[in-house]
Amino acid sequence: MGTLLGYDAIGELPAPHDGPYAFVGEEVRNDSVWFEATSHQPHVLVEFERYTGKTDATKLMGKVDNLLLAHHRWGQQPAVLILAYWTKGLASLPDHAVLRRRVQQGFMTSAKEQVAGAGRCQVFFFQTVLQQTAGDRWRLSQVIERGIP
Repeated sequence: MGTLLGYDAIGELPAPHDGPYAFVGEEVRNDSVWFEATSHQPHVLVEFERYTGKTDATKLMGKVDNLLLAHHRWGQQPAVLILAYWTKGLASLPDHAVLRRRVQQGFMTSAKEQVAGAGRCQVFFFQTVLQQTAGDRWRLSQVIERGIP
């Protein structure tokens, strides 16, 4: 999708170990990073995750933490953070307000290191809905923007 929108998109790209959060937390590897075609600067960071219900809320929070750490390690250049979670059918939704607050206010790592928020970033949440077809196969049926403030 990043390429279709005019970006140079790369998957599974590690964030550099730069800035005040260079070595805070674990290694950060975003599922996708979209670079401006002319400036070659990172503009969009994307994380994908399966979501089956409230039991997966911790996994989504971890993805938000990755987005935030990567945002800082890329010199706070990425202006857009995207969390896309996929569900089999229409499932219960995560608490988007809590996820958005985490991006804006930051978080504390398990090693008790404070990571600042990224209040200026645009944050988008997308639910990608899979529907079962014949033969136990699944296909993408909808992409729904969620958690609109």
